[in-house]
Amino acid sequence: MTSTSEPLIGREPECRQLGRVVRRFAAGTTQVVEITGEPGIGKTRLLAELGRLASARGHVVRTGQATAAGGGRPWELFGDVWGDGSPGDLRKRLEAAAPPGGLVFLLDGLQWADDVFLAALDDLLRRPPKPPVLFALAHRPRQAPPRLRGLLRSAVAGGLEVERVCPGPLGPGEATGLVGADRAAGMGRRLPALLRAGGGNPLYLKILAHADEHAYTHDDAHTDGDADVDSRTHPHAANGPAAAFEVEVAAELGRVSATARQVARAAAVVGEHFTSELVAATAGLPEIATLSAIDELAGEDLVRPAEAPRSFTFRHPLLRDAVYESALPGWRLAAHTAVAAALTSRQADAAACAFHVERTARPGDHDAVRILAEAAHLVRFRQPDSAVRWLNAALRLLPTDAVVQRARLQFRLARLLCALGRLRESRELLHTVLEVLPREPAARYAAAVAACALVERALGRRAEPRSLLVDALDEATARDADAAGVLEFALARDDLGEGRPADCAARAERALAAAERRGSRGPAATAHGLLSLTGVLTGAIGSAQAHSVSAARLVDGLLDGQLAGDLDSVLWLGWSEAMLGRPPVALGHLDRGIAVARRSGREFALTHLLTARAFAVHLSGRLHEAETAAAEALELAVRSGAEEARTGALAVSCRIAVVTGDLDAALRTGTAAMEHLPVAGSGAGVASGVGGWSGTSVARSLAEARLDAGDATACLAAVRAVGGVELTGADVWSRVDWCELFTRASLAAGRVDVAARWADRAMAAARPLALPGRLGLALLARAQVLACRHSESAFGASVAAYDALTEAGLVIDANRARLTAAAALTARGETRRAAAELATAHRTFTACGARTLARRASAERRRIAARPPRSEAPRPGDLALLTRREGEVAALVSEGLTNRQIAHRLQVTEKTVQMHLSNAFGKLGVTSRAALASAVVRAAYS
Repeated sequence: MTSTSEPLIGREPECRQLGRVVRRFAAGTTQVVEITGEPGIGKTRLLAELGRLASARGHVVRTGQATAAGGGRPWELFGDVWGDGSPGDLRKRLEAAAPPGGLVFLLDGLQWADDVFLAALDDLLRRPPKPPVLFALAHRPRQAPPRLRGLLRSAVAGGLEVERVCPGPLGPGEATGLVGADRAAGMGRRLPALLRAGGGNPLYLKILAHADEHAYTHDDAHTDGDADVDSRTHPHAANGPAAAFEVEVAAELGRVSATARQVARAAAVVGEHFTSELVAATAGLPEIATLSAIDELAGEDLVRPAEAPRSFTFRHPLLRDAVYESALPGWRLAAHTAVAAALTSRQADAAACAFHVERTARPGDHDAVRILAEAAHLVRFRQPDSAVRWLNAALRLLPTDAVVQRARLQFRLARLLCALGRLRESRELLHTVLEVLPREPAARYAAAVAACALVERALGRRAEPRSLLVDALDEATARDADAAGVLEFALARDDLGEGRPADCAARAERALAAAERRGSRGPAATAHGLLSLTGVLTGAIGSAQAHSVSAARLVDGLLDGQLAGDLDSVLWLGWSEAMLGRPPVALGHLDRGIAVARRSGREFALTHLLTARAFAVHLSGRLHEAETAAAEALELAVRSGAEEARTGALAVSCRIAVVTGDLDAALRTGTAAMEHLPVAGSGAGVASGVGGWSGTSVARSLAEARLDAGDATACLAAVRAVGGVELTGADVWSRVDWCELFTRASLAAGRVDVAARWADRAMAAARPLALPGRLGLALLARAQVLACRHSESAFGASVAAYDALTEAGLVIDANRARLTAAAALTARGETRRAAAELATAHRTFTACGARTLARRASAERRRIAARPPRSEAPRPGDLALLTRREGEVAALVSEGLTNRQIAHRLQVTEKTVQMHLSNAFGKLGVTSRAALASAVVRAAYS
């Protein structure tokens, strides 16, 4: 039995089972442990762990291992205890060799044990020797001979207790432990995909992870871990566990006849799944002989019956790969040729033929090029990596003078690479394509221009793609309306990114007309979604809602395969639904889009969809989900080099971190996003100084982070980034957000009159929108000002804000309104009601993960609970002894701010703050900051 020092990852329940067996054995009774499972599942490791546990208790441990190469004879399993081979002699020698505490036998690979050994083991289990023996028997259940299964049943019938240990597949956390935390972090989402590809089997996962690391480190692969895993992670590309696995497979093949080996290799050439008829044609054998060989292979569990009639499959794709590699290259070439001919004669589809055509075609074979291109088109949404490989193969086969055909194939490949997130490769190809692609048909050339502009902008370039699109549109408008529609939509996307939603809407209307004229449901859904979003951004809410309904109807009517080609439709629809106050509906569409993007390997679209999802779940108060989605979006954006997507993911991450209370992360991500903003173009971007929709989103997130970090002045300075007090650089929907934020910042800076003006602007911006969420946020701004002024109407405004925000599903903001209501109740002396509101808010914030707000609610509750009876409260005139600035400093001390933070808030020096504190201490007769804070709090509630 091979020993190993690897940790037992995810096998705690099985180890506990083994521990119980060892304790029972220590009591002096013969024990039997059956460890059974698939190859590579960890049986040998569990045997080693059992040996360790037994040795720790002082038992003598012996090991034996049967192998596929024939090492399953008794003397190789029982060692020198075997003697002359008779069961009686074996029992005597066991009893003589066993110490008083008993003997432990760890016997591995018993599916390959011979009949003589099994007969001897059967005798020992029927009449256990004295002193006791612990038999640990590991085997593969599908290959276990009937006699082994029978003797275990007889042992149970005879009164022996057989402990059955069946290790199962690893879970995600256990997979991380197996490959190591650092490697797992580097693999990202590829690790769960590899775990699924390996079926949770530790051996298969190690092989796949090793090959994946080889591919990403040495081959600079850029593919999504969920897509076509097996096609790029071949064990022969790696060393270590793969090499050992290949040796094991070779030994298993050595157990079958030469004909069965030939059939196995022919089946491996056919593919992971195969029919007996096709394998017979490939191997050059009669089908009856082939079926007989398949039976032999099935007996060794190398192949298994599949669901389809007359169809079979290998035990695992990695086994198929190992068998394939065991064949000689010349034989493989002939076999692929035979399969290709057989499939062609059966008129199989191109995808079935492509795998074999790719390996057998000669340069200049136009039929092969056609098959490969057609196959790539068929599998582009199911196996995009295979589609990329086949398009590259087709390009290699094309003669050098097929310039136009090459450009068309390169265009298809470039679009696919873009969808997979391989943006730089796509850009390089598209530049080549545009140099040679004919202007006719105009629609194809327009699509190439639009694709190039999309990739350029995704990589952070702005002026070049704009010029490219405008020039192409000028040329196409007079010649081809459909081509013009494609370019109009590309320019509409550019207008949206630049912060020109009105221009975007005008172009999207023209693109929608072109899509409807062509009867293209996907592009029409995308145009409706974009029009809905621009309606939200411009304040045309009625239009936004109508287009949202139309987009949803079209999206819901698309099959997943159709949707995979138009995922922008889900993206724009999801954003608009979330901003229209319907986050749950938005999530329904976004989650479907994300699932489709994962299955089809659309990494570029997935990045943007995850950012939209992070925004929507953050509105709903599901902050952990929002963090996860934003983190994955950022990872994908960085990996693909998509600068625009990276900025969006950072902006949302900053906003989420503010709410969760991770201010260091909020400032870090917000600053990083601001640093990576492209230079502003024309239009609103110039007015705002931050460049478009993403720029203002970044500025808003960073401003809030600075406010929560205690820098109200820096927050208020952000007004310059959005066009001044009129907020001309912000879209209409976001202006309410900005006004509420500046209301809070002005209150924190002690500028109540300024805060009131911002609250009035918030209400003026919200009323025309008539959206509960916008109106609720404006009401919250007003309530905060009223609460600061101790107005009796603060409670009513807070309740109205809570109701509107709750209707819109904005959980965090609704409970911020609850905090304001509690402050109003406290000011009115209704402390019991205030405490109840704070308790509810605290529970909600805690459940959501809004740590800062939860701490604030808890602190307010403690202040209320600590209020002394009114007879013990200081006289109201006590704080009147303080000057205005001393009172401000005392109030900020009661909020827990340090001298440095107070100095920053009041825009004075720390020395000045210390002077005001000393004066306040003397006037109030206190000697500590805590006592000063207590005096301020008592005075506030007296």
